[in-house]
Amino acid sequence: MTIPDLSDNKSLVALSKELRPADDECPFVVDAAAALHVSLLHFSAGRDATYVVVSRNVGGKDSPENLAVNIGYRPFVEGTTIIYDATAETMQGKARPFVCNLHSSPRIRVYAVMPFQIEGTSLRSEGGRLSVELLDARGERVAAALPFELRLVNASGEVLSAEYHSTDRAGHFSCEAVRAGRAVVRSLLTGREESLTLEPRTAPRD
Repeated sequence: MTIPDLSDNKSLVALSKELRPADDECPFVVDAAAALHVSLLHFSAGRDATYVVVSRNVGGKDSPENLAVNIGYRPFVEGTTIIYDATAETMQGKARPFVCNLHSSPRIRVYAVMPFQIEGTSLRSEGGRLSVELLDARGERVAAALPFELRLVNASGEVLSAEYHSTDRAGHFSCEAVRAGRAVVRSLLTGREESLTLEPRTAPRD
C-alpha cells in the first residue's frame, strides 16, 4: 500500500509524510454497491491515531457524479471512538454511521480515528524555537501525527506568515521562531485555535 497523494489538499501534505500503512484492518466499511466506486485505505499515525482515506475510484464504471456513500464500522470499533474529518477540519463525532460525500471535488476525504478527543494545544517558546503539541483531556500530549495551521500575526492583526504542518508520530513539532509577534495554531481536526506571544530575540551580551 502506498501513501496517498494528498497534494491537491495542501493543508494535509505535511500529515501525509508521517503516515504509514496500518497493520490491522480498516475500521471503516461500506456496502458492496459502494465498494465498486470507492477505496478505503488505512494508515497508522502513531500510538493514538490512525487515518482512513476514502477516495473515489477514478474512471469507475457507472460511478454517479454526486457520489455519497454510507460509512459503517467493523465490530471491533468501540462506540466511544472519535472520528475527525480532516478534509472539512471538524469533528465528525463518535463512531456512528455517516454519509461521506465524494462529489467531483474533493474526490478524497481523510478521517482521523482516535480513542479520545483532542482537548487542547500546548505552545511553548524557548531558546528561539516554538514547540507545538496537541493535548488530551488530562493535558497530556497526544502521541500521533496531527495536522495544524501555524500563523504569525503582528500587533495590528496582520498575518505575516501562514503554513500547514503536522506533529510527528510521537506528537511533537518544533520550528525556529524567527520573528516576534503572536503565534496562532489552529487544529485541522477540531478547528480550535490557541495563541502565544513571541518576544523579540535579543542578541547575547559580550
